[in-house]
Amino acid sequence: MTKRELCDTHRTIAYYSGLGGLEVRFIEYGINDFIYLIAGAWSNNKSYHKLKVHYGSKYDYITLHGYRCRLSDFIKV
Repeated sequence: MTKRELCDTHRTIAYYSGLGGLEVRFIEYGINDFIYLIAGAWSNNKSYHKLKVHYGSKYDYITLHGYRCRLSDFIKV
């Protein structure tokens, strides 16, 4: 399945209000964890992404367009 198909078939898990709105739709667990999300959720320019979850010593985060988004800043639905 493509990123778009995967995001369209799953419900929203969490929101992030930065970067035009991020909607987490699916989390793929494995050796490397990935988050599938929609960027620009509250605008007309939606884009679909598969981002690797980075586990640090202080906080866990994803990186989108060079910007780190802490997973603790997401609001769970």
